Amino acid sequence: MADKIVVDVLTLDSYQCAACQYMLEAVSALPKHIQGMIEYKEWNIKGKEGIGKFLELKGRVLPTICINKELVFESIIPTYEELIQELAKRAPKEIADVLWKEYQKSIQV
Repeated sequence: MADKIVVDVLTLDSYQCAACQYMLEAVSALPKHIQGMIEYKEWNIKGKEGIGKFLELKGRVLPTICINKELVFESIIPTYEELIQELAKRAPKEIADVLWKEYQKSIQV
């Protein structure tokens, strides 16, 4: 499979901030076959590494989900469908095809 999609979750602290926890869970609750296509990490701004990543990605608000170094969801917790759609837009073709099929399944009534 092609390179993984890099997802950075910028938070204040997912243990103490409810919105931050929900944002992180939006990514961590993805099905295992999708998690195999991504590489995600929480960046807590209470530490130097987290502050550095926040500045590197030009974060403006918390919490934020960045996909492949692009700010995508700023203070808006995405639905499953929204997250899959945005991952697919930024994925290499091989991964994007799988994600678009997953998106289509999720919106069928």
